[in-house]
Amino acid sequence: MKKFLGILVLGLMLVSSPVNSGQIGSGEITLSQGPVNAWMEYIKGGLNQKNPDVFLITTDGKNSFYYYCNYAQCAPGNNAADIKACERRFKGKECKIFARRRTIKWHNDINTGNKKSKFNSKMSDAEVIAKLTELGFLEGTASASTFDSANPDLVEKLKGLKKLYDAGALSKEDYERAKKKVLNN
Repeated sequence: MKKFLGILVLGLMLVSSPVNSGQIGSGEITLSQGPVNAWMEYIKGGLNQKNPDVFLITTDGKNSFYYYCNYAQCAPGNNAADIKACERRFKGKECKIFARRRTIKWHNDINTGNKKSKFNSKMSDAEVIAKLTELGFLEGTASASTFDSANPDLVEKLKGLKKLYDAGALSKEDYERAKKKVLNN
């Protein structure tokens, strides 16, 4: 009987684990302008907030919801409660975790949630847009070009550079140098 109860408790712990609950988003998604603007505010510490905690989006990429932590060292919150709050706010639309702190956790064909997915609070808007494009979250040229009205070709240029790099026509150093040049113009 004790073995049975032990197995039952262990089984319940594994089933309720965040790893198995599918709370982090996955699959292809294109963010609309609202979530991109919210992401920029979130990573830069809008409203004098310095510690981003969790950034959630609806699975259609059109809405976002986020929390900051009031302390320097924060434990992850209750993912299920955060997701439910997001879904209530957006009237039943499905929400998933897009990022923890300043690192995008959403998995698609390009992004794996590693160090390359980390954003810095000092990044310019153009750098944020370039990185979101590079990670595969801004694919639609019409919606992506609206993020930089001063240079509507920015996203197109960055996508062209990324295609050249992926095809092997540019080395990593040449790609980084060209990307920096496009962003500084």
